Amino acid sequence: MDIMDFESEEEYIAQMYEGKLLNPRIDSTFKALFTQPTPESQTALKAFLEAATNRKITTVELQPSSAKIDFFGQRGIDFDILCKFDDGEQANIEMQAFKQHYDYGKRAEYYVAKIFASAMKKGDSWQKTTKAYQISVLDFVNDATSNEIVSRYAMRTKEGRELKSMQNIIFIELPKVREKENCVSSNTSLENWAIFLKDVDNPQKAELINTLTSKEAGLMQAQQSLSSISENRELWLTQLRQEIAERDYISNYIGIREEGLAEGRAEGLVKGRAEGEAQRAIRLGKKYMAAGHTAEEAAEFAEIDIKFLQE
Repeated sequence: MDIMDFESEEEYIAQMYEGKLLNPRIDSTFKALFTQPTPESQTALKAFLEAATNRKITTVELQPSSAKIDFFGQRGIDFDILCKFDDGEQANIEMQAFKQHYDYGKRAEYYVAKIFASAMKKGDSWQKTTKAYQISVLDFVNDATSNEIVSRYAMRTKEGRELKSMQNIIFIELPKVREKENCVSSNTSLENWAIFLKDVDNPQKAELINTLTSKEAGLMQAQQSLSSISENRELWLTQLRQEIAERDYISNYIGIREEGLAEGRAEGLVKGRAEGEAQRAIRLGKKYMAAGHTAEEAAEFAEIDIKFLQE
């Protein structure tokens, strides 16, 4: 059901008592799915990371989410699920439920560069350099020129020769799973994870999900973790608030564009339009904070300087 179908907060939360599952494509739920101190959650996280990075992992340790600020005025970022492996390699997993108005590829490159740069300490040999991964699960189509669910990016020459593949970006585009839903046995493990994340909360896809979870132990553990957190009222409230904030963000952005274009055509007030957009972004950021997010998260969400949210 769409969020607009619910008339009240309690009606939305009533889904919990009906045995329904939280939506893992919402950022807060996605984080909760993989970061609980339970064997199910921890096993699911390790299995997902192995599928995404194409490597075996012995242990996974969650890291602080805030990236180090290297100079005054540098834009801060908060990682969603930052992990370190037993050999020092690091990965950040991020869920994006809605297509943003900026170029998401630039954001991903910035994130993986921050992860990569954080691993080296003064005096370390270059031999100690470890790989970094930015794993982005996208519930929108990022590259309409390809039908591939999974896209892997690394530094290469124009002719395709790889450098060292130390900075790796992995996009998983969930809307592209439909053609793979009938190929569970021949899919890659990561493609099956994409199907799971897209369909697990859809009762009409229950048979497909049962097939997936019986095939892969990591997916079975993920389903158990999701079932467990779906009994948490606070997580339902958090999901509701985030869905509202995301919906308002999209509505506001569309409104800003339409209003700005109309003003520009009518009066040519480029400066006035920019100021109007800034004020709307500040209001959006403050609303995002009111939904329980930090000032840093709200500033990143609304794409404004954090100082405007602290005034």
